[in-house]
Amino acid sequence: MAWQDTQEKGNTFWLRLTLLLYKLIGRHLLKLLVAPVVIFWYWLFTPRLRRASRQYLDRVTPYLQAAPAKPLSTYRHLLSFAWVFVDKLAGWLGDVSEDELVLQGHEHFRAHYGKGALIITSHFGNMELLRAIKAGDPQVINVLVYNKHTEHFNRLLKHIDPTALVRLISVDELGIDTAIFLQERLDAGEWLMVAADRTPIQSQRTDVLPFLGHNSAWPQGGWLLASLLKCPVMAVFCYPHQDKQHVDIHLLSERFDFPRSERRQQLRRIMQDYITIVEQHCSLTPYQWFNFYPFWDEQNPDPHTKAAPEHV
Repeated sequence: MAWQDTQEKGNTFWLRLTLLLYKLIGRHLLKLLVAPVVIFWYWLFTPRLRRASRQYLDRVTPYLQAAPAKPLSTYRHLLSFAWVFVDKLAGWLGDVSEDELVLQGHEHFRAHYGKGALIITSHFGNMELLRAIKAGDPQVINVLVYNKHTEHFNRLLKHIDPTALVRLISVDELGIDTAIFLQERLDAGEWLMVAADRTPIQSQRTDVLPFLGHNSAWPQGGWLLASLLKCPVMAVFCYPHQDKQHVDIHLLSERFDFPRSERRQQLRRIMQDYITIVEQHCSLTPYQWFNFYPFWDEQNPDPHTKAAPEHV
């Protein structure tokens, strides 16, 4: 059995169990329940998660006004992830009202409702908060994932919310047929959503760029897709902060259309602009970054290379 199959079954089981508990005891009690689980299962007995968290927290600390307290900062980081997972269920079940949201850049969404656009995300915060934003017309979102086993999750999401206008699309390989299909989605006024912070398995299409003062490899996939489809591109960050749920929307480009001779340079420039925005959000809410693996060590072809920090 392949590791992808094992991971899928495990993730689905825990999602169903958490969903059942959510419906039985509610959002706030479930958050209290997950705290000891995080302590005894993830924080104490999964050292690789602690190491990854510590690496990230050490590198984000120079960008903060106040340094996180050691050693409990890694526990708080993992607990934030667990709490956001509970909030994701709240988003899917419609338990997050628009009154809870603080919206910045909402005009960019309004300008593109019912029109094709590409949404760039990262493993930061809780993208399910987008479901609490009320649009004038229903907006279909296609989430592009690097997983050949998406149909099972699509059925599960429909079970959670039969009215959901979100579908997962596997794009392990971006061929001509996939590009034509995605263009059809855009022409139908639908949005595409892709994460821009994790390199797909077996992909070599990356650019090494500074992030939090150290070089790391960032995938080109989402940006190449935007260049191919020549569509508007927005970056979105959703996260809890000061007892509110924040949604920040950044318009990166109305049309990714560069001359072939400039494409490489322009893609690197806009990727670095995006990374700068990620740094700004990490400095504001550092515990919302959820890449719990050696983000720099595993992706960086030269892990000893260090870029000069430019604090945001």
